[in-house]
Amino acid sequence: MDKIFQQKAASGLVIGRRIVPGPSDWNAVLWENGLIRQVGPSTEVAKHANGATPVFELPEAVLTAGFIDSHTHFALWAMKRRQVELAGAESAAEAARRIARASPIQGWIQGQGWDANDWPSPPSRSDLDALGAVPIFLDSLDVHAAWVNSTALARAGITRQTPDPEGGRIVRDAAGEPTGVLLELAVDLVRRVLPAPEPEWLRQCLLEAQQAAHQAGITGIQDVEDLAVLEGFRRLEREGLLRLRVLFHPPVSDLPLLVSRGFRSGEGSEWITSGGIKLFLDGSLGSRTAWMLTPYEGSRDRGMPLASLETAGAAVRMAARHGIASTVHAIGDAAVRRALDLLEPLPRTALPHRIEHFQCVDPADLDRAAAAGIVLSMQPAHLLVDIPLAERHWGSRGRGAYAFRTLSARGTTLAFGSDAPVAPLDPRLGVFAAMDRRALGSSRDTAWYAGERMPFDAVVTGYTANPAAAAGWAPRLGVLQPGAAADLVAWDVDPAVHRGEGQAFLDARVRLTVVNGEIVLQT
Repeated sequence: MDKIFQQKAASGLVIGRRIVPGPSDWNAVLWENGLIRQVGPSTEVAKHANGATPVFELPEAVLTAGFIDSHTHFALWAMKRRQVELAGAESAAEAARRIARASPIQGWIQGQGWDANDWPSPPSRSDLDALGAVPIFLDSLDVHAAWVNSTALARAGITRQTPDPEGGRIVRDAAGEPTGVLLELAVDLVRRVLPAPEPEWLRQCLLEAQQAAHQAGITGIQDVEDLAVLEGFRRLEREGLLRLRVLFHPPVSDLPLLVSRGFRSGEGSEWITSGGIKLFLDGSLGSRTAWMLTPYEGSRDRGMPLASLETAGAAVRMAARHGIASTVHAIGDAAVRRALDLLEPLPRTALPHRIEHFQCVDPADLDRAAAAGIVLSMQPAHLLVDIPLAERHWGSRGRGAYAFRTLSARGTTLAFGSDAPVAPLDPRLGVFAAMDRRALGSSRDTAWYAGERMPFDAVVTGYTANPAAAAGWAPRLGVLQPGAAADLVAWDVDPAVHRGEGQAFLDARVRLTVVNGEIVLQT
């Protein structure tokens, strides 16, 4: 398992069809000792290679900088790969059948991916209680709700007398009994009694996931998790096994500890950089907990704020005073407005402040992020499941959702990512979604607000140069230019992608992934 690198080359020359973004005749990259030496037409670049330089001729390949996923829960995704997968289950009964085949890990059965929006009946603890007495904890697809059995409720001490926590809700039946579904911060009532992952198990999961990332053309991640995961990455770094660039965003709950340790955004090592504190202002569209300025269509419900203005404001101001940027989750238009109100007046730190998701924005707020230098970390692949939900719950407000082209035209830095495990880590889905804005398998004329489609070169920039800038890695990462680190990917992709057809990228195949001059994947 530890032997994860195929080839350690002091130098290399890759020749493809085209470099993106770049002039149309640029098709070659030469690197030496971990750094890019030359970029341009192969006839010119090849002159700088010596006879011992390995040459990779991939005439159909598009060459890009290594993709950087701007929003992951990477260790959670890594561990979920060994747990029950519930995505696509069409009912609680189907989900239960999958769970029945699972074996406990550290005494619990865990899984992720259920989505009850179109189930014939809502999930209930009774569906799980029939499977036995082992505690069961199942994250929803958007990780903003959990479905648990009676054993798990008992382990957490949740009864009909347990009050809803601030920013959360224990779903109850007509008699007032917990149903086994928990929303937002109520999930933490059970999550805190889950066993911490054993360090060696976490290590193996991270190594497996790193390989999968390389197979997907990803050479860097921007991760939102707890400090135990940061230690997991540092362990791999100490062992010489970390081959992903990591920008790490710890939770706001750890802010006093981070300040006492001298944590500062932008500091770190070649592989791991300190990011900003992560705080939540609202929930999600799928769970109807995204906080809206006006109620959801056909409802009086506006979702829920997860932190008061006073609490969130005190946190981001304290962080900024100590050189720590803020990374704020905001999906509904009310949460987006509050995020902008909180971040605009803050002093700048070594890294820009960011808003994660920024899914639905009121037209009056479209210019504000660019004017304040706030990075928007957005996840195009969410479109693939959110279009019908946005139509159902937001109606005409969907015009301001995932407004990629409008925001980019106004000078906003858009950093694209996956939100894995909420969506697959595979960036091909995000590229397709940003370019075509339609459901998988549908025709091009069904594009949702087609005017917000992005051209291929701009989407690649959203996955490369822009995340690098957000992490303080530019110009060392995110670009193919002399002096930059040799982090690059060769994609075998249909030329139709250059004509604006995102469908062409869905079938792209990674032929070569290079990290710091090391070939970590070759097919």
